[in-house]
Amino acid sequence: MEQQREELAETVDALAAKLDIPARVSAAASETAHTARTKATENRNALAGAAVAAVVALGAFLIVRRRR
Repeated sequence: MEQQREELAETVDALAAKLDIPARVSAAASETAHTARTKATENRNALAGAAVAAVVALGAFLIVRRRR
């Protein structure tokens, strides 16, 4: 009997959470913001890497050009 009460309580809690639309929207918005921040950081690092590669390539080009 006690186990059935616990299972029923869990089911009621799960249904209540599913019906709490404002909380679900807030959680989704928070997750989306976190994802956006993470991607912005990753892209910033990739952009910095590309800039370094471009400078190195330009430097190599200029060195080869001056030797000719």
